[in-house]
Amino acid sequence: MLAKKFLKTFIKKIEKYKNISIFFHELPDFDALGSSFALRNFLLTKYPKKIINVIGVDLIKRQNVIAFFPLKNNDVSDQEIKNSLGIIVDTPTKDRIATEKYKLCHELCLIDHHPKIKNFANLEWIDEKYPATCQMIAELLLEWDKKNISVSTSNYLYAGIITDTNRFLYSAVLPSTYQIVSELVKIGCQRQKVHQAIYTREVNDLLFQKHVIKKAHFDQKLGLAWVKIPKKSYHHYKIRYYNSMVNTLANINKIKIWLSFYYDFDSKQWKGSLRSLSLPINHIAQKYHGGGHKLAAGFRILKHCEFKKILCDLKKYLQEKNKFHNNKI
Repeated sequence: MLAKKFLKTFIKKIEKYKNISIFFHELPDFDALGSSFALRNFLLTKYPKKIINVIGVDLIKRQNVIAFFPLKNNDVSDQEIKNSLGIIVDTPTKDRIATEKYKLCHELCLIDHHPKIKNFANLEWIDEKYPATCQMIAELLLEWDKKNISVSTSNYLYAGIITDTNRFLYSAVLPSTYQIVSELVKIGCQRQKVHQAIYTREVNDLLFQKHVIKKAHFDQKLGLAWVKIPKKSYHHYKIRYYNSMVNTLANINKIKIWLSFYYDFDSKQWKGSLRSLSLPINHIAQKYHGGGHKLAAGFRILKHCEFKKILCDLKKYLQEKNKFHNNKI
């Protein structure tokens, strides 16, 4: 599925510029950062005279991410960014990019696996069939020059793939996903090291997870689970990264859709994460200032009444789907 026409043009763009700036989305996950640092590693190996920076690393607070990626703030000047080719990964919209400094770039390239919303880059490769941007980057680099993919680059790509596929549990996983991982393992990907970086937890994380489950609501007849995490909970359990905890409600019998409301202390607003077993839910997230994949999306709460509204929309949606299923039987 690699867009070879894109790769050919992309290489020309890369070779044209001495400075390259790579951008990721706000609250970056392993897929966003894995894509960014894998691409940076590869390009530095292949073009050692180029100046290649990942922009916005000073904004990152997530602890296991900080431990895994080389998040050194290089104090890149605005002038350097103005002279650079900007590469944006893993985000479909401009307003989700972690820093607005992408606007300074001379040209922009976009590589992303979310549903396309609107063109905003000079060169784009968008394909929502991919389960992770890291798989797209991996295919691109393997096609381009496999021998310049280092062990650390393979680690970054593997980290993004296993997290965005939830350890290959999601239905979006492709046959090619396993093939790509096989190639990364052949290169020397240190799977155990990656697993420890991603999945090792502190005791307070487990206590916080227990707290979230206690606060959750489950309607197994309808197929809905949801939780609103109190603001003070993060501080009480000394959680330094304000994540949605939505996966805590996953894989529960008879639950078809699950979501969490959580407060983002950086943007000072309530946000939500929405997940589904098989029913598309991104159209509902779009109603509430968000969007995403068919089965995994996010949204923002701008008015207090929207807490109840989104729950009402989801209940109505599930009632309609359940009624249709029962009538079909």
